[in-house]
Amino acid sequence: MKLGRFLKSKTFGKHLLIAVVSLIIFVWLVFFGLKLYTHHGQALLVPDFTGLNKQEAAELADDKDLEIEIADSVFIDGRRKGTVVDQNPRPDFKVKENRTIFLTINAFNQAKVPVPNTVGVSYRQAKVSLQSAGLKVGKLIYRPDPMKNYIIEQRINGSIIKPGTMVAKNSEIDLVLGKGYGSQYENVPDLIGLSSKEAFQTINDRFLNVGGVLYDESVLTYSDSLNARVYNQKPGEGRRIKLGSYVDIWLTVKENKFKTDSLHAE
Repeated sequence: MKLGRFLKSKTFGKHLLIAVVSLIIFVWLVFFGLKLYTHHGQALLVPDFTGLNKQEAAELADDKDLEIEIADSVFIDGRRKGTVVDQNPRPDFKVKENRTIFLTINAFNQAKVPVPNTVGVSYRQAKVSLQSAGLKVGKLIYRPDPMKNYIIEQRINGSIIKPGTMVAKNSEIDLVLGKGYGSQYENVPDLIGLSSKEAFQTINDRFLNVGGVLYDESVLTYSDSLNARVYNQKPGEGRRIKLGSYVDIWLTVKENKFKTDSLHAE
């Protein structure tokens, strides 16, 4: 009886109202605090750091309440040294305040490495030697010689280069190979859907040369060029062409353009 009267009393009603209001205020404060802590609904657009040097990039980041970190460096001939060539996240990506933007800059100096001796070995052995030394296979030049696909000379920029010569890392070494007396033709491989690196390797492995490398309008940054894939090639797959002939490729980052039903160039 006493409990029933108490529950119906004004005192109980008053305390109940205070408890409910207090709970509502507490919940509101918790959500408001979380909103402030996580900056809920607030986002910053990442600016484009491409072409800026480290100091300029730092000033821009500070102005936008962001942080930067140099995550990697590459050497791209023709691009201004010490400037940003790529970034992650990309420009116009929405991030929170004080987010770190990772930058890739164009190195000031390219490291140098000694050229190995590839003369007298097979093309495949020469390729492995060059790659192990930090170099790339350049043009394949064929000359009449009974030793088919064996190296006769190694060159850079048209001149014969001696083993041990120091050259910039990632330089292309042109290889002069024997034609042999057998078939001097090779089938063009299917390159559709391959990255540029995969396509270059496939073309060279067929004893052919990479010709024109063309990017469509979707390829805007250095990162795009690395991620782009072949959507067209000329000559098309299966065509028989002479050893050392050139194969042109077109690249894009638009996935629908390099699906298996893409048309090959004639």
